[in-house]
Amino acid sequence: MSGGRQVYSLRRRLVGLLIAVVAVLWSLSAVVAFRTAHGEADELFDAQLVQVAETLLAIVAAGEPGHVAHEMAEHQHDYQLPVAFQAWQREETGERWRLLVRSAEMTDVPATREPGFDEHDHQGELWRFYTVDHDHSRYRVIVGQNHGARYRLAGEIALHLLAPILIGLPLIALGIWVVVGRALRPVDAVAAAVGGLSASHLTPVQINGPIPAEVAPLVSSLDALVQRLGEALDNERRFTADAAHELRTPLAALKIQAQVAHRAADAGVRGHALAQVLSGVDRMTHLVEQLLTLARLDPDAALAEGARVDMVELSRSVCSTLAPQALRRQQSLSLDARGELQVLGNRWWLEVLLRNLVDNALRYTPEGGAVHVMVDVEGRRLKVSDDGPGIEPALRDKMLTRFARGSDEDAEGCGLGLSIVARIVRILGARLSFEPGLVRRDGGEGLAMVVAFPASAGFLADERESGQAPGDASP
Repeated sequence: MSGGRQVYSLRRRLVGLLIAVVAVLWSLSAVVAFRTAHGEADELFDAQLVQVAETLLAIVAAGEPGHVAHEMAEHQHDYQLPVAFQAWQREETGERWRLLVRSAEMTDVPATREPGFDEHDHQGELWRFYTVDHDHSRYRVIVGQNHGARYRLAGEIALHLLAPILIGLPLIALGIWVVVGRALRPVDAVAAAVGGLSASHLTPVQINGPIPAEVAPLVSSLDALVQRLGEALDNERRFTADAAHELRTPLAALKIQAQVAHRAADAGVRGHALAQVLSGVDRMTHLVEQLLTLARLDPDAALAEGARVDMVELSRSVCSTLAPQALRRQQSLSLDARGELQVLGNRWWLEVLLRNLVDNALRYTPEGGAVHVMVDVEGRRLKVSDDGPGIEPALRDKMLTRFARGSDEDAEGCGLGLSIVARIVRILGARLSFEPGLVRRDGGEGLAMVVAFPASAGFLADERESGQAPGDASP
């Protein structure tokens, strides 16, 4: 199905273009051949006129003008074009000429008075004449040919030249159709292979036998597209399954608490159940917001909506927004940001990235703990440190996947914050790494999440072309 798109046959277009080119070239060749043949014919017929004129002049000068008509009648069939003639004799008393004999096409007046070759209209048509005088007598012979007859003969020659074209073009078209069809078989094979792909099982395009160099880039691009599409579908399937699992548990808890509140006779029990329902609704709201955020992360939009964002100003805004959350848990939220750090990216995405890092640190840091945000302008780094329990090195890569939870099961998280951070970092071409965090009271160290931004906009294009995963964490 073309989906309303204009579709044409490549085979028909190639055959039509090739036939047109062959016809034009052949026609040009025929025109050149016709003009050449016409020039050669003119020279041949001019030689014929000279020969006839010399012959007639010899007969007339011999004193036998009566034999002229008989001689021409006998030999007229030897010439390809009929020749008209006049024979004149100069009178001894003056410059006047007396007509001795003429052909039926000639009049009783001289057809031309110019010596040698001459062309002019004669009786409404173009004629070519040749005049010759005898050197030692008073005789003159004028012979001529209708120029239209010459063109008709040249036209017959052209028709003979074009006849092979009219006969050969259909045969050439048939041959080109077969050859082009065989040449386009790999394209048909690619179309059949792509049409046979299943959405549930995407595999590289399988072509039996060698493929032309012109088709190989198309197959390679299709294979790359199929691979990316397969990965995207697999990710969506896993995401859907994980989201369904994560949503099922809180929904079941909400239902249980609602049933308890409905059946409870004691006001205290009912109030506690309703409080649990409200808490569950808050968690569900947070989970849905995170899911919607993750769904909005489109790599193509990053390039279309990119702008320079000051991370120092943005970090101040995010920290002031999350400060009430830290105060509720008696946590210390500090910021070390001086100067200006311009980062190329979508401002909303960068805000989501920073907010998730700080929010994740606040959620997993115990009450009374500390979270420190630092913007390193010279190093082009963003660092969020806490004195929480941290993450084991072996589990750090796993924490960047969807719905991954830390060891603190009591933390109010849904396991999507760091996966969103990793996704945004990857799209922006930055680097995400884990470092030791703040020192705890027990002497241990918390966790620090560090984002290193690229030095220029070209870094993003280089990373995307090289196929690297800039968001992969390095312990």
